[in-house]
Amino acid sequence: MNYSSRFWLYAPFCTFLTLATIAMVHWWIVAAAFEKKLARFKGHEAVPGITLDWDKVEVGGFPFRLDANFTNFRVHGAGAHGPFRWSTEKFALHTLSYGRTKAVYEGAGQQRVSWTDGGGGSHDASFLPGSLRASSILDDKGLSRADLDILDMGAQDFTIGHFQFHMRRDPDGADLDLMLKADAVGSRKEVQVYAALSRAASLAPLFKGRASWPQAVADWRAQGGTARLSQLVAPGLDPQTILSPLY
Repeated sequence: MNYSSRFWLYAPFCTFLTLATIAMVHWWIVAAAFEKKLARFKGHEAVPGITLDWDKVEVGGFPFRLDANFTNFRVHGAGAHGPFRWSTEKFALHTLSYGRTKAVYEGAGQQRVSWTDGGGGSHDASFLPGSLRASSILDDKGLSRADLDILDMGAQDFTIGHFQFHMRRDPDGADLDLMLKADAVGSRKEVQVYAALSRAASLAPLFKGRASWPQAVADWRAQGGTARLSQLVAPGLDPQTILSPLY
């Protein structure tokens, strides 16, 4: 076998090994940086006004993903109208080790959440979901989309078969679209709320993780930001009450 024949025989194999080695080295570098970031975040503010904590975390996903599996994950901070808190027994984050614009999240086990509404009232709930999944998409302007989907929310005082929340920043940046939907809420069959927040550009510091939630909402209101409903199916419920925890 001459040199030319040997070259074409071994070149693809060598190319594959080279690319595989690059991918492995890249993953270890990215994973190490990710673990350092998690260490900085633990027990501290990840973004202004929002603190993260957990009992244990394991990082994996080699060679193309980054997976972080948390035990007793906790989030607390300042919401639009007052403090909020969320804790979950199990929490997982999944994203790619390259081109990371989208992240997928999963929660499992007992969920505990407390929040403050627009009137200053405090609320809390504890429930066990059949499944809890969420996702976020980033672009050069920060958070562009966030989605939350929960199946079979079972609690002592309520049962929800399917809960959805979606937030999308319009491509032109003029509005922020919100959608909330829940079915089998007590005696009600379905709740649907579609709303749009104007002057979404004023919320840019929040989407980029540079301003706290209360400060961003205050600035949004000061710049003339308003909320308008485009669709409502909520028998006996005030839509402003439903969305008030957000703004």
